[in-house]
Amino acid sequence: MNSQLWLFLTRLQSCKQCVTARLAMNAVSKFLLATCVFLVMLYLVLFKGQNSFLTHNTEAVVCPQEKSGISVASIEQLSSDTIEKDRTKPISIPVIPVHANDYNVNRPTYNLNQSIIQTDWFTAASFLELDFRKRPQEYRCRNSTHMGNWYVCLDGKFLPEYPCLVYSFGIGNDFSFDDDMAEQGCEVHSFDPSMGVKDYIRNSTVHFHAIGLGGKVIENFNARKDMYVREKQTWTIMTLGSIMAALGHKDRDIDVLKIDVEGHEWAVIEYLLQSGLLPRIKQFSLEYHLFPDWPAKSEYPKLLNIYRQLSQSGFKKFWLGLHPLDHKPESFNIQADVGYVNMRYKPQGR
Repeated sequence: MNSQLWLFLTRLQSCKQCVTARLAMNAVSKFLLATCVFLVMLYLVLFKGQNSFLTHNTEAVVCPQEKSGISVASIEQLSSDTIEKDRTKPISIPVIPVHANDYNVNRPTYNLNQSIIQTDWFTAASFLELDFRKRPQEYRCRNSTHMGNWYVCLDGKFLPEYPCLVYSFGIGNDFSFDDDMAEQGCEVHSFDPSMGVKDYIRNSTVHFHAIGLGGKVIENFNARKDMYVREKQTWTIMTLGSIMAALGHKDRDIDVLKIDVEGHEWAVIEYLLQSGLLPRIKQFSLEYHLFPDWPAKSEYPKLLNIYRQLSQSGFKKFWLGLHPLDHKPESFNIQADVGYVNMRYKPQGR
């Protein structure tokens, strides 16, 4: 029994030493592994990080002679070009109808796929069309008359009286409106850079100017090709405020402002909303355009907001002529002629 006990104790001691050795080996292995990881991380931080930092600084520091061809003016131009590019990016605007009860009206769907009907651009266009169809007349003009191919309201404070001032943008060689307004004794200025005609005065006393209207001043504007512009054209574009100042009308009101500028009206209205000129305009007639390819459909919610703001500024429709519509996405087209009277108009100086 003693010999067996001794053998058992001997084996037990041997196993204990083995376990201790293995535990020691595991501890050493873990220590070595941790050390390796630490050294690798230290190498990356001290060497790789330093190299990348030096490389970054080396690219940022440029000798003056290497950039000697760039002037301060050109840097400012590059900066302004970047700003303009950023401004052209679509701004995310929720689709809000012109009137709150539009939400409760069945919007036109024209049997289109739900993937089209539920888009923001189609929703915005639907609200715009709803307002054209449901509210073509918000002010009842009791005495309106045809001036060429546009209507003018002759009611009370909206009556263009001598010495009335009329601005007409977008002629397309049709001066019927302009000439008729001149016969009423108004000072009429017509504008269209697309006709290839220089400034002149017509027999009807209408002053013609070969410049365009926009939301900002652009000396070399590359015109968009359409039914009026078949070949490449470069125009001078001015804002309404800059034109009025140039013509000596800075302190005068506009009795009738008419614009038909093939899609540029949205930028013009946006400018007018911000310029403070709207209260000085008695009547505002324009043609709205949503062409198949322009403005971009991503802009439709913003355009609907611009349209709504014009109404909120006091301009109410007294007549509307809706053009034939096309609701297919690839050829989508909405156009409408609208005549507004300014319910908040107050003569200058009063």
